[in-house]
Amino acid sequence: MNEMAGKAPTTDIADRDTPLIRNCWYVLDWSDEVGRELNNRMVLNQSLVYFRTRDGGIVALQNRCAHRGFPLHRSTLHDDDTIQCGYHGLTYDTSGACVKVPSALDMDTSSIGIQRYPIVEKPPMVWIWTGDPARADPGLLPDYDWVNSDEWGYGTGFYHVKGNYLAIHENLMDITHFQYLHGAALGTPKHAESKITVTVDGDTVDNYRVNEGEPVPQLHQRATRLGDAPIIRHAHSTFITPGFHDALGKFEDPAGTVDGRTEYQPHILHFITPETQYTSLYWWIFARDFTPRDAELDAFYSDATSKVFEEDKDAIEWIEDQWARDDRPGYREKHVPSDEGAVKMRRIVTRLAEAERAGEA
Repeated sequence: MNEMAGKAPTTDIADRDTPLIRNCWYVLDWSDEVGRELNNRMVLNQSLVYFRTRDGGIVALQNRCAHRGFPLHRSTLHDDDTIQCGYHGLTYDTSGACVKVPSALDMDTSSIGIQRYPIVEKPPMVWIWTGDPARADPGLLPDYDWVNSDEWGYGTGFYHVKGNYLAIHENLMDITHFQYLHGAALGTPKHAESKITVTVDGDTVDNYRVNEGEPVPQLHQRATRLGDAPIIRHAHSTFITPGFHDALGKFEDPAGTVDGRTEYQPHILHFITPETQYTSLYWWIFARDFTPRDAELDAFYSDATSKVFEEDKDAIEWIEDQWARDDRPGYREKHVPSDEGAVKMRRIVTRLAEAERAGEA
């Protein structure tokens, strides 16, 4: 159970101790990683067992036998999609209901069961809802069906991050760090100095910046073939939900340097799932609408962005370590203008946490 559940946030700006938001869709896994074996994952402090059924669906259940808490992912999945506990043999169907107690075959098992979680498979991701099942509306899922079209190519990656999920969101909100943490791979000398426009629409926060006269960063030079051509670089960093961040970019080349093309779009999808209060699961899709049907470039983007995002991972984990070990009562972080979007995002998370605590969301 969330160790912070039921506790009111201590500030209007969410921090690493703010209760996790349960009434939200979060990614559980890649679609192609879920098969007939029993998988285990911790999501929002809850241990889950999940697998693909014979008819192709995906089921996620509480990963603790209702009898003595044995982990069901260390048990047996039968051909009829039931799971038999590896300790005393209690057997559960896909609804989570116990259908058999071997030591008491005539027993009424209707009072024995484990939790089943709402699941939506929206390739290439599998999503889970750990809050009130009645609120699990698939219409709340982000729209990214376009990524599966022939007009887009992409690389992918995943990290387990030893840090609170809000630190990942904040890292994505303020991309001033590109120049200093990632160097020439994503940054250019004037990128950090670009003015930022922050827009809030409901629970969505968008950071937008534009800078002109510099080339595309090194990461994109091979795929765009723009070399050192000066471009206009647009960048949106958008907090959509506690489980999803959308980063849409655009490179404008008014000169049409490569075959007359004047616009290129990199589009990064970030899927962020709190594992526990202080650890996170982080998937990404680094998509592009330039040179889309090139498998070598897909592999290049998977490899290159993994190296870049490992720098983010390191930074977040180093910061988390500072919070965990450096005992400074009353310490508060200072904000600078580029933090505006992240601060607004954190205030939204505080409001969502307070609403859940009050039973309003």
